[in-house]
Amino acid sequence: MANAREIEISPIMKIIEAETHPPERVYFFDTTLRDGEQTPGIAFTLEEKLKIAQALDQLGIDVIEAGFPRVSDADFQACKQIPQLGLKSEIIGLARIGKDDINKVIDCDMDSIHVFIATSDLHLRDKLKITREQCLEKIIEGVEYARAHYDIVEFSAEDATRTDLDFLIKVNQTAVKAGASRINIPDTVGTITPRGFAYVIQKNREVLPANVRISTHCHNDFGLAVANSLAGVEMGAGQIHTTILGIGERAGNADCAQCAMGLFAMYGLKTNIKTKLLYPTYKLVESLSGFPISACAPLVGKNAFRHEAGIHAHAIIQNPRSYEPLTPELIGIPRSDKLSDIIDQSIQIGKHSGGHALKAKLESLSIPFTHDQFSEIMNRVKSFGDKGRRIMDEDLMAIVRDVIGSIPEEEKFIFLDELTVLTGSVTPTSTVKMRIKVNGGYDTQIASAVGVGPVDASLKAIMTAFANVKKFDIPRLELMEYQIEAVTGGTDALASVTIKLRDEQKREYEAKAVHEDIVMSSVKAMLNGFNKAMIHKYKKK
Repeated sequence: MANAREIEISPIMKIIEAETHPPERVYFFDTTLRDGEQTPGIAFTLEEKLKIAQALDQLGIDVIEAGFPRVSDADFQACKQIPQLGLKSEIIGLARIGKDDINKVIDCDMDSIHVFIATSDLHLRDKLKITREQCLEKIIEGVEYARAHYDIVEFSAEDATRTDLDFLIKVNQTAVKAGASRINIPDTVGTITPRGFAYVIQKNREVLPANVRISTHCHNDFGLAVANSLAGVEMGAGQIHTTILGIGERAGNADCAQCAMGLFAMYGLKTNIKTKLLYPTYKLVESLSGFPISACAPLVGKNAFRHEAGIHAHAIIQNPRSYEPLTPELIGIPRSDKLSDIIDQSIQIGKHSGGHALKAKLESLSIPFTHDQFSEIMNRVKSFGDKGRRIMDEDLMAIVRDVIGSIPEEEKFIFLDELTVLTGSVTPTSTVKMRIKVNGGYDTQIASAVGVGPVDASLKAIMTAFANVKKFDIPRLELMEYQIEAVTGGTDALASVTIKLRDEQKREYEAKAVHEDIVMSSVKAMLNGFNKAMIHKYKKK
């Protein structure tokens, strides 16, 4: 069991323990390779299925549903080969209640069999077109046939939560009498609440033999798959059907990591799940399925242990448990106890960040800064975020380099007062207004130029303005190089511009600038280069 430094859960959970009846140990039945592959857009190759099965086995999954062998030759081959891997996990195959389906599972030589038939009046009437009595007859015949070939038979009443409860109980009792050792209760279309599902489990647990394991199989149509699964465990379900990434039909199935860590952290129940292998397993299935893990996915999303709000970030620096229920290391996301690592991995700088978070972030990166530089960095971060843009670490570093590497105001010779750019379906035109300070005086220059684009026009306007200066001795500079790159991806990324100027004595001056507007970053870089040349010329005077 994790210690207090790894988990911090609501004390209310202790209060409600007396009102629940969970088993001492909960088994995990993984259906990633069956229900998970039924996700529109996902189709695993045989090799990929074998890799996933091995990963699930290492994770500690108790039962792996290898597939539905009657569906296709590919599914049959997977169901045939996965049992030959020598895994510790029990390998089970799915079959409809008829003999043809059951024989396909038998041919695959799997460890156990999972049989099902729909039981709701809706399905009986409109899909199967049979009566309740005929349904019971099929259950008896099918389960008995399956039991003749397998010691372990799991029975599912499809659409159980929309089945009349008295009939559902009768169905499950019939399946047990026919030889089923496990009863699965599916919320097939995710239309029940946690309280309702708990009640269904409770009523079945009360009448079924104690040695019959009750499973939950919950779908996420209303976002309740995990909540319903945990509610089922509270009332005595001993096994949860889950998938990696929560993939599955429509909105998916109960998520494995969320169920496992919920049981582990909030209930303190025993499972065979090796929690530190959860994240690596999720990354494997992510890469093979092509379904990216959402940034906001609980536990495994990249934002699950990241903080932006100033109040949160400040508290996290003092103690990560302040705003984290458990440590990321528990699910296999590496993060040491070092403050610098916590800051680097967990604090996201953005428009909601406060001074404590930004200061801690900069100090963790060993970046020295003055009070004025810190204020300017903070202002730029908030300005960038206020425009609806996410601030990546690369953006922050670009802003920091730009501010710390910039020329102090008191040392500058050149100041931009105005910049006007006209572009679109007209000839790009730029007008600049600048002040140049030398020997205690100022010379104001206004110049315009056209170019092939707004950047070209703006840089030419600056060069024209300097060429017009007569009052002071201004270095005559030539633009030798111009480079631009997006700091991060996207059309709204910060633009980092590097320019190289050369004077009449062949001295070169390199300057950089960062701004969210390409024209502004280019103009700022050009003016930084001219300022460097002026500082070189006048610094001894």
